[in-house]
Amino acid sequence: MLVREREGCSGDREGEIIGDEILSGQQKDTNSHFICTHLYNCGVKVKKISVICDDVEIIADEIRDYSSKYKYVITAGGVGPTHDDVTYEGLAKAFNDNLHYHPLILDIVKKLFNIQNETSPGLKLAYIPQKSSLKFGKEIQFPCINVENVYVFPGSPRYLEPSFQALCKDLFSGPRKFIKKKLCINVTEELFANALTTVSKEFPHVKFGSYPVADQSDYQVIVTIESDNEHDTDIAIKRFRDLAPPNIFKNIEI
Repeated sequence: MLVREREGCSGDREGEIIGDEILSGQQKDTNSHFICTHLYNCGVKVKKISVICDDVEIIADEIRDYSSKYKYVITAGGVGPTHDDVTYEGLAKAFNDNLHYHPLILDIVKKLFNIQNETSPGLKLAYIPQKSSLKFGKEIQFPCINVENVYVFPGSPRYLEPSFQALCKDLFSGPRKFIKKKLCINVTEELFANALTTVSKEFPHVKFGSYPVADQSDYQVIVTIESDNEHDTDIAIKRFRDLAPPNIFKNIEI
């Protein structure tokens, strides 16, 4: 996954998943949801998620392009011991770098997987770009690999989740936080769409969302109102309630 931030726009990022198994439907992507949730809690909003195949040229091109345009790039996947794990190769190619066996990671891999054989495929995990820096989180045995503004995480949720959770705040957190509130509405969207359009224009710095739900008997739509401070969120809610038809709101705020 590449999670990217536009220069000058703190907190706005996009994302990309690397892996043929995602594109073929063999594996379900849970990493993007996990990463987006933690980034959001750190005041970071993901703008886009893309999925690309296990191809060195495509990975290199994508990393090179995003790295030149955005503040952060986060990748997930393609760092294992098999032939289709080529993220490090693509990363090195993107920055005209060479791969080498990092001595510290070699030691980590040997201990972590009890590797005795010097020709073991598992040692591929230590074959990283020479320009790499290592980012360790608390109680995380294997580091995040960092080259310039690119941060590489494993694709397996078993390894990605604790690693990303440990490093997210240190690497990507900023002063911005989001205040989101939700309103439950017991009519269909067309009955309040004009009010929502009006209030969204009146409050350009507040984000509004409308999401029909099918599994609730007491309301039909959830409307979200979100900004980076509670005052703006609250006055936008009040204005929307004033503009919308009366008696459409349930006494539920979630």
